[in-house]
Amino acid sequence: MDLRQLRYFTVLAAHQHFGRAAAVLHIAQPALSRQVQLLEAELGVKLVERHSRGASLTREGELLLDRATFLLRYADQIRVDIMDLQGTPRGTVALGLPPAFAAFFVVPLTRVLRDRYPEVRLRVNESFSPSLSDALERGTLDVALLTGPIAAPAQIHAEPLLIEKLCAIGPASDARLAGASLPVEALGNVPLVLAGLQKSGVRLAVERGAANANLVLNDVMEVESADVAAQLVVDGAGWTVHVASAVRREIQAGQLRAVPIDGLVLERFLAHARQRPPSSATIALMSTIRALVAMMISAGDWPMAQAHETPVEETGTRDE
Repeated sequence: MDLRQLRYFTVLAAHQHFGRAAAVLHIAQPALSRQVQLLEAELGVKLVERHSRGASLTREGELLLDRATFLLRYADQIRVDIMDLQGTPRGTVALGLPPAFAAFFVVPLTRVLRDRYPEVRLRVNESFSPSLSDALERGTLDVALLTGPIAAPAQIHAEPLLIEKLCAIGPASDARLAGASLPVEALGNVPLVLAGLQKSGVRLAVERGAANANLVLNDVMEVESADVAAQLVVDGAGWTVHVASAVRREIQAGQLRAVPIDGLVLERFLAHARQRPPSSATIALMSTIRALVAMMISAGDWPMAQAHETPVEETGTRDE
């Protein structure tokens, strides 16, 4: 097999139709069909089920698509890396971020990256840490911000980046949020709107903290995102528990107040896959992320956060 055949196959997989894929590739449909047949003959398996509506991948085809996607991205990166020897970092870097983190961080990151490395382009994927970790392993992401510490697979290198305190977040007028901190037990006395249906990251830390305190969270409304949770809290639905950075705009607007919960923190890790050398663009992005996080914390622009190297008394959740 060669890279051209693999490219043809990935386009077919994306469109699930020989005619549409051939049009995108600017080749005749019989030529595309022939290349897929050659792949099937070489591998000795059926990769595609052909039917009246188009084509769908077999289990073997799905596996080939996963491996081909990684190989093609790596091959493209080789070309970019050779060009980089002649100048500044360039190319596209796929970055994965948790949704609440992305809402807070992508704009300043893009601004700084554009200024420092104008030829580096970002492709941002928002998801939760388990999905981001899987994408790193598959090679569809170059870099990800993971919540943990995580029991990272051997294929992933995860370095400590920062620690954020988990906060009880409620209406700014709520007198119960007037103190410097709150015990976990305070969460049992108020309706809660908790983000994170996947039960990872923030949601997992909250539930573990409650369990460690022998606290049952009874009145809980579940939503997918921190943004929706914040809107509901502003509307009077109760409190939420999250990092303060997720609701910075509402805090600045005087709508919400965030008070740290004793003993609950969230650790963030900067991760990349070990099995492929990072490109110069990837290295530039990771360097920019480290510098920007440190700068924002130092300037007081990252509420309730500190660099990971700074000792803390709290103990965070240990895995996803």
